[in-house]
Amino acid sequence: MSKTSQKKQGATAQVAIASAAEVAGVATAEPKVNIDSEVTRRIRQHARAHFKTEVCGVLIGESTNTEIEIRASIEALTATQAGTHVTFTQDAWEEIYKVKDEHYPDARIVGWYHSHPGFGIFLSEHDLFIQENFFSSPGQVAWVYDPHSDEEGCFGWVAGRVARLSSVATAYRGGEAVEHAANSHDDSGAMGEEHEDEPVSTARRSSQQALPAWVRWTQLVLSHLTVLAAGFAAAYFLYPRMLAVFPNPATGEVLIFDYQQFRAYLQGTGPAPRPVDELSLPGASQAAPATPAATLPPSTPQSSSPSMNPSAKPAPQPPAAQPATQGSKK
Repeated sequence: MSKTSQKKQGATAQVAIASAAEVAGVATAEPKVNIDSEVTRRIRQHARAHFKTEVCGVLIGESTNTEIEIRASIEALTATQAGTHVTFTQDAWEEIYKVKDEHYPDARIVGWYHSHPGFGIFLSEHDLFIQENFFSSPGQVAWVYDPHSDEEGCFGWVAGRVARLSSVATAYRGGEAVEHAANSHDDSGAMGEEHEDEPVSTARRSSQQALPAWVRWTQLVLSHLTVLAAGFAAAYFLYPRMLAVFPNPATGEVLIFDYQQFRAYLQGTGPAPRPVDELSLPGASQAAPATPAATLPPSTPQSSSPSMNPSAKPAPQPPAAQPATQGSKK
């Protein structure tokens, strides 16, 4: 069933269960409803956790024919849930009464609540069936909440028929009750703005949980990329030195040079670099630097000394002086 047809059925149902003011010759008094702000918060939290399906539960408190006090709520976790309707199953009722007997033994079930995700505030024919067969007492109401528009409304028994109540009083913890009037000209109107002191942190968390999966994944990926970029930036500015590493083809020794110096040497704009272990480093010995020819292949011929050139002829030696002999003539 589409949302449009659901709204049409709701409008038809509203005509069939017109407010008591339209019932001629019948008393128009409607029950006075007082609901605790914690109850409305729990209903909203339950509905916002299921944005695509209806949810339901029961309302706990005290009631008479003229006044209804709603003090707590119990979620029907095992109810049959769908996009446009919800049904209390036998398992749901057993769980509800189990929780009620344990936590609210002296209270009564004064009504029920359910959500209309995205199609306004009204009672459909299915909702009317539940109200008339399971909550038929004059002291029982039906609370409807739309988590998409954040609108809510209350329906009760007036002059033997189900009608939307014109006002509901909300009691806030540590404060006085505040009465909210429903918008009589709008079938999907809200019960009024939330009290400014009401906690909204839970509602905000529920709204964040309702974000599409692709939005949550995008946020996760972007956050990780931001952390990686920050790490690379910190490494670049804190450790800006780059090294060039290659083996010496003559000796097989691994040589490490400063990258900028090595690049300038290859481009012909700088002298031959010294290995990093021969640079002035903290704790390193200040030994005399080796010549570039000892570490890099020579780029120009080097002059050779006689001792280093085996092909060079030795210089002629002067003749040795002959010692004088005795008895030589003068």
